[in-house]
Amino acid sequence: MIMMVKFDKNAAQQDVDSDPVKVTDVLALIKMPRFHAFALYIFGCACIYGVYDQQFAIYFSSQFPTVEEGNRMFGYLNSLQVFLEAGGMFLAPFFVNRVGAKNSLVIAGFIMATRIIGSGLVDGPIGISAMKLLHAVELPILLIAVFKYFSKNFDTRLASTLYLFGFQFVIQVFTSILSPLVGHSYDVIGFQHTYLILGSVVGVFATLSIFTLVSDKTPSVNPEEQPKELATA
Repeated sequence: MIMMVKFDKNAAQQDVDSDPVKVTDVLALIKMPRFHAFALYIFGCACIYGVYDQQFAIYFSSQFPTVEEGNRMFGYLNSLQVFLEAGGMFLAPFFVNRVGAKNSLVIAGFIMATRIIGSGLVDGPIGISAMKLLHAVELPILLIAVFKYFSKNFDTRLASTLYLFGFQFVIQVFTSILSPLVGHSYDVIGFQHTYLILGSVVGVFATLSIFTLVSDKTPSVNPEEQPKELATA
């Protein structure tokens, strides 16, 4: 599915002809403002969303007459969600190519905020089930947009480094930091109020990403911004 995304041909050719990645390349990448903007988006949207999703099953089950019924329905919906995500993976490349990587990331951020806030507002099995299925819309858009954003705005030789450090590492580190704090909030003010706070924070970061993420109209290589180690690669 990722191959269906339109990648920059010049960037792809550079990936073939360029030298192996050096430590200096990675260090230079970390210093780039556009990398900082992307990491901020991942922290403010994907990390907080991941923390929210960790304990969502518990709250989901509480919306049903019995916990057993809630757990059973969660399993059914989880299976349906997987099928919807698979279909979304086929459609997401067309969507991302249509609206652009940056806009797709912003849209994914607002879908995350909508699901979190909605989880705190809805009441009952139908409403909470609808909130769960929003994940099948957000996830394909996010994953495809991330790879397209990488290919558009960074040295393609560093794609794996970007994914592991700029995406997975940032998520894992900040999730481990935020999880105890959010768990304490569940105990103090409850799931619903915590969801409203988390969703509002994600909404703020999604709005901020409109101004901080690099537009698809921006040239792939900006000599003034690109560190010397990467610009001359």
